[in-house]
Formats: sequence, C-alpha cells, structure tokens
Amino acid sequence: MLPFLIASIRNLNSIPELTFDYVSFRGLQVRIGDVAVIEASGFQYYEKGWKKGYFSSAWKPITVFKGGDGSTTVISNSDDGRVANRQVFTPTLSGFRVSAEFRWRGDKPAMLEYNIGRLWAPYVAHGRLSIDQRLIGNIEVGLNSGSTFESRLLGSGKELAFDTPSAKVTFKSQQNLSLLDGRNYNAEWAEGRELFWLGHTDQEIQPQGTARFDYEVTVEPQPLPLRASETLSDSYSVLESAQSSTAGSKPLIPQPKQIQRSGGFVSVAGGFDVSAPNSTGLDGDWLNRFIEESWIWEKNGKPFPVAISVSPSVVKINGYRLNIRSDGAEIVGQSAEGARYGLRTLGQLVTVNKGELSLPLVTINDWPSAQWRGVHLFVGPTALNFQSKLIDRVLAPLKLNKVVLQCERTKWDSTPGIETAITMKKSDLAALAGRYRSEGFEVIPLIQTLGHMEWFFANKKNLDLAVNPDVAYTLDPRKAESRAKVSAIWNEVQELLKPKIAHFGLDEIANRGIDDPNLVSRIWDKGLPMVQSVANEHKMIPMVWSDMMLAPGEAVDACHAPSKEIASARRKMLRAGTYVADWHYKNDANLEPFDKSLSMWKSIGMRPIASTWYRPKNIRGFTLSAIKNQAGILQTTWAGYESNEANFVREFEQFVGFVMMADYSWSGRTEMPDNLGYDPSSYLQQMYFGGRQPVKPIAGKSLGEGVSQIQIGSFRFRKFEPKQMFGVTRSEAFNAPHQMNLLTDEKANEVVLAMDCLATINESAVAGNIRIIFTDGTQIEQTIRYGMDVRSVTDKKSTISSPRRDTLSAIRIPTSGKELKSIEIVASNSAAGLRLHAVTIL
Repeated sequence: MLPFLIASIRNLNSIPELTFDYVSFRGLQVRIGDVAVIEASGFQYYEKGWKKGYFSSAWKPITVFKGGDGSTTVISNSDDGRVANRQVFTPTLSGFRVSAEFRWRGDKPAMLEYNIGRLWAPYVAHGRLSIDQRLIGNIEVGLNSGSTFESRLLGSGKELAFDTPSAKVTFKSQQNLSLLDGRNYNAEWAEGRELFWLGHTDQEIQPQGTARFDYEVTVEPQPLPLRASETLSDSYSVLESAQSSTAGSKPLIPQPKQIQRSGGFVSVAGGFDVSAPNSTGLDGDWLNRFIEESWIWEKNGKPFPVAISVSPSVVKINGYRLNIRSDGAEIVGQSAEGARYGLRTLGQLVTVNKGELSLPLVTINDWPSAQWRGVHLFVGPTALNFQSKLIDRVLAPLKLNKVVLQCERTKWDSTPGIETAITMKKSDLAALAGRYRSEGFEVIPLIQTLGHMEWFFANKKNLDLAVNPDVAYTLDPRKAESRAKVSAIWNEVQELLKPKIAHFGLDEIANRGIDDPNLVSRIWDKGLPMVQSVANEHKMIPMVWSDMMLAPGEAVDACHAPSKEIASARRKMLRAGTYVADWHYKNDANLEPFDKSLSMWKSIGMRPIASTWYRPKNIRGFTLSAIKNQAGILQTTWAGYESNEANFVREFEQFVGFVMMADYSWSGRTEMPDNLGYDPSSYLQQMYFGGRQPVKPIAGKSLGEGVSQIQIGSFRFRKFEPKQMFGVTRSEAFNAPHQMNLLTDEKANEVVLAMDCLATINESAVAGNIRIIFTDGTQIEQTIRYGMDVRSVTDKKSTISSPRRDTLSAIRIPTSGKELKSIEIVASNSAAGLRLHAVTIL
C-alpha cells in the first residue's frame, strides 16, 4: 500500500547566472541558469531575390580567439576568400555587447541576412514585448503553420524588450532589428522548435564593401522564489487490465492492393510451421523471430501450417497471393521475392482475438508499384547490432529490397591511418551485408570517390592527393596515386562484399576548396572515367549522384553544373545503363516538378533512382513520379556519418521517411501525407521500440482511487491532477518542486509513469531523471529525454521510445520483480516543466 506522495525541493531563491558561448554551425548560445534563452544565430550571403546562396555560417567551422579583457572574437571566412566575417562579443555587467563586420569580395553586389539570435519562445512569450518602447499585442500563442513570412513579422526597431516573469531581456542596436515569430513556421530552422528570430534582413553589400553592426544585450533575471514542500496522500488500487494488447490499432503497412476479409479469426497459439521449396530460400526463421519479439504468450497447441509456393502467373511481378483459412495459410508468390513479401504480410497480420494469438481470415492479392525500393544508411562500430534490429523490426516488414550502405568509414587495409572513433571493422561490415542478404535485400556499397572525401583525408593523411590540401575535400583524380588508391579500396570492397552495383558518389565535388569552374570540369573529366574503369574491371554497374550533371532549369533543385552545355557534356560521358541517384529535396507533393529529370535520365539510357529526403510532400510527389516514370526510389538519410541508435533517435523524423516511402512506393496510393489514416511516426515507434505486448491482459496497480482511467499504448492508468515539477517557463510553475519522492513497498516487474512537460526544449535534451530504489539497497536510474520520452503540451509529434496519447507518454522502467522502496523523479532541466499524471506498477 502506498501511504503518501512527498514532494521535496531545493532552495533556489537566487538569481540565475548568465553565460554565453559561440559554437561552430549553431552560433551564439546564451543561457540563464540552465535555460538556453538564445539557442542559435547565424548569417548567410546570397544573390538578390534568393536566387543563389554564396555562403552560410552553417557550412564551415569557426575560429575563436579569447581577449585579455574577457572578449570573444569569432572569425568565419569562406574558402574562396570572398566572405570574411568578424564578430566581437564583450561582456558587460548585465549582458554583453557585439560589434560585427561582414566583408564581401565578390565581383557583384551580395545580400546579407544576419540573425543575431533565435530566442527560445517559452521563456520570453509569457510577458510583454515592446519595440522602441511601444507595446506589441499578445505573443503567448504562435501563429498557424500556414502563415506567411510577412504576417510573422512582429515589428522592427532599435530597441526590443521582453519583460517576463522570468527575466527582462533587452536588445539595443544602432540599426533596426526585425523580429519574426518562428513558432509553427515551415522554415527548416524553425521545424519542431518554438523560436523568435531576431536580426537584420536583406542588407546589401557592394563589391569590396563591408557591412557593420553594433548591438547590446542586457538580461535581468528575476529571483526564483523558494519552493514549498507538498504532500499528497493516496494509495494504489488494482487494475485488472493494467497492460493489454493494442494490436488492433496497428495499420498494415504498406497498404495492400486488394484485401478481402471473411470476418473471422483462427488461433496461432502454437506458433508456425513454414514449408517452402528450397529454391525460394525461405523458411520460418524471420517469421518466428518477428513473432517472438512482438508478443508475450505461452505456446499451446499444434503449429499453424504455412505453405509457400511460386507461380509466375498468380499476380503481377514480385507480388503474392495470401489466403488465410482456418486450417492453414497459403502464400503463392509470383517469384521467390514475392513469396517473401507474402510472409512479411503474414507476420504483420498476427493479432489478438479473445485472449489468443490469432490471424484474421483474409485473402490478399498484392504487388509492388515500384520494383526498386531502397534506403541509404551509413556504417559504424555499432551499426551491425542497430541495423540488424532495424532490418527485422522495420525494413523487412515494410517490404523494402535494396540498401545503399555508405561504407567508406571502414577499416580498409589499403588506407591505413585514417581510422576514427566511427570507423567500422571489415568483419562487421561483411556480417551486416550478410544479414541484409539473408532477408532478401540487395546490398549496394557507397564510397565517396571524388568529393566529400573528408574520410580519406582524416588525421591529415593523403593530403598530397587533395585538389586543395588546405581544404582537403576533393580527391585529385589527375594524379596516378589517387587512381591507384581508389582502385585498391574498391578491390577490397569487391572481395569483401561482391556487389553487382557500386555507388561512387560524385556529388557536390566543388563544395569546398575549389572556386574555378573550369578546374571542376577538369576534375570531372578525369574522375568519371576513373570510377567507370573500376566498375568495368569488377563487372559492377556504376551508380552516381545526379547533381553535377544537371544545370539550373533541368530539375526541380540540386543542379550544380554551371551551364546546360556542360551538364549535357557530363551526361554524355556516362556509361549506358548507369544508375543515377537523382536526388531532389523540394517539399512538393506534386508529381510534375520531378518528372522532368526522371524522364530525361531514361531518355538517354540511364536507370534513374528517385532519391528522396524525409520531407513528407517530397516523398509523396517524387515517389509517385518515380512510379509513373518506372524509376526506383531511394530514401536518403543524413543523420551524421555514423549509423547507431543514438543518431536514429536524434534524427527520428528522417527515419520516419522510411515508412512513408515504403508505403507510397509499394502501394502507389495517392493520398496526401496528412491523410494516410495513420501516423508514420507512431508506427515506427511501435515497430522499433514497442517491445513485446501481452496476449492476455496483465493485472497491476495504479496510483489513485475513483479517478478517470486512461490508456496510453498498451498501458492503463488512473489519472490524477498533474503534479508540476520545477520549471521557469510559466509564472504558475514557480512554486513547483524540483524533486518528487514516491514511497512504496510493492513488488514490480515494471513501473510505468504517464508524463509530459510544459515547454518544448531541444530534441534529446535531458528533461529529468528517474531513480528507483529497492528494499535490498540496489537502485536503477533512467534518464528522461525530450522527444524520446516526453514532449510538451504544444508538440504534437510522437515520443520515440515511449507510446504517446494526446500529450501524455508512458515511460517504462523494468524492475525484474523486485520489491520497491521509493521512486524519485528529478526535474533536471528547469526549462521543460515536467509533469506527472499517473503511475502504474505491473
């Protein structure tokens, strides 16, 4: 029995410390206590009308110098010498002042956008905003997502002041500053964040000219009052169904072409007995593994028979017919590959009916709309374990069949000395390729072989083979030793992986260190024959990215050839039948913008692969264009250069793109991304992190009696009034406790907490910690991370490792049947404002 809930606090009746820093790619970061009030800053040079970008601070690392007076000087220059930037930050008694110079050495005028800070809105929105001492209207609520740039401008002036319960933050500038509301804005810097953008826009700089800016920031934090202790008297009461299956709510993805349901179910409580001709290479290994990892149940009865056969006339190419009857299931594939897809569907159809593991009685006729459906992933020290789980839980059920493994960061014998912390062992790469092939995937190695060669020049190795050794980015294929190194690496790849297709990269070869278009063409004229020779030697079909062979106007975006004449000449150098990974990332749901390049590649005898990014409209438009143009589809991911679960979590939205692309490319469905009838993010969360669900309901106990019950995923709770923990983002949260202690003497296999928070903080940022102490003196701890375990009341996305309903996420902590003594919840980030809504013990 739980006698009471104690809320303990720490004395925080003090003024938080102000600190600031400037880091590469993100810019200025100002913190008040542990709250990042200014999250980022930056600048970019561009051609008037946003026709072309010249330089962005997000492209290149900075140089920082510390002055004797406590100042910080930040230098950021372009490789080609046209851009030179200098910012000096000098601390004051209540903030800092800044002097900035932006020089332009181009041959025609350039425009400058200088963002002096992106302010975290929850900290400054709950108060008054004044511009040049004129009060602005209510800014607590952000604008709708469809609002235009112009409608988001809150005003401009030389003095902007946010006067809030937490602090007064004032900006004073010698030039007018513009303030933009970035909440719910569709710009990339604003997606998933709650920010105000402050800075200078459309500043023109003449050739050989300099733009200068001076401003000062003052911050007056308010003292945080003492938090009083709280005591909550309550007790646990029994829940007969504290955890139960949610199988009926999981969609069948990809959507089948034809499905007929008979309305009944058949028990498969005895597992499966799969029989298939040896020629198919199929057995029950994946199916039984998938079921074991999905369900908690005790086998009883005879195994359910599954008979697999192949008949080329059953349905369209690489499709299948699945018929589930009361006496067994029959899968007839148009090919062995089609039969494999039928088995994938069978696994996803397993559900719970009347307390038993069951299958619905259905007949499905299904086939892929696109035959080439792949994903692009990197490698790394833990990629074997991570991607093995990803294959079983996500990629195989989604019926994908290709993987482009970017594997240059492998410990190749021919490139000693370039190993780093993210280098993969050759033996692990071979094992990973074997795992993919065992599940029917074709493995296509990608090694950047011209541009993006930082991996090759790591640890300052091979610099003599760089086009520009001072900016070691592009390999010089004019040198015989470069060609020999490339050949040696691909000899190893061929020996280890024996691929039929080899991806050589060749994108963005002039991104850094080269400012002469003629030199770029000379590099291309030597580089393409070099990689085509390697492909010919090993009887591999080459694959390359498309951008260097497209000129502006020839595709929707990503056109990096300087003219149509040069682009055409580069395309003519391609070997017939080359796979062209045609990457375009415009977020457009329409087919027509993408038809142009795909049809062009086909017309000159190439094999185009529509290479999409995670933007939903991009996936919809480009994938349907690929189906129309009989092209393949490759979902690209740029989640750092290492493949591991941490990056999977950090860039979860990129991997959600796998789900959408797989559905569109297989089914050919045409609904808009927000009208698919399911949430792709929730689907991915459930498939990868959902764990095993019980076939029969599991009883437990939940805190509280006579209060409303809620279901989050497979877990049921009794919900009480939310218990607010420390947070400075809203005045009503000032008196909330920093820590809550829950005392109990219950035995538990698992503790589940229903939680959310008041404000959006950065993805993966630590919001708090949970410590469970057992009666035997041992304890376990679990970190609460934003986005992974909880989200704010205004953030509608799924949590990654925890099921979510409305605003609440169910955070699970396994406790192995031990007897509990206490549960401690600590709010370690005062920005978040954690809230506890319910507790269930299983």
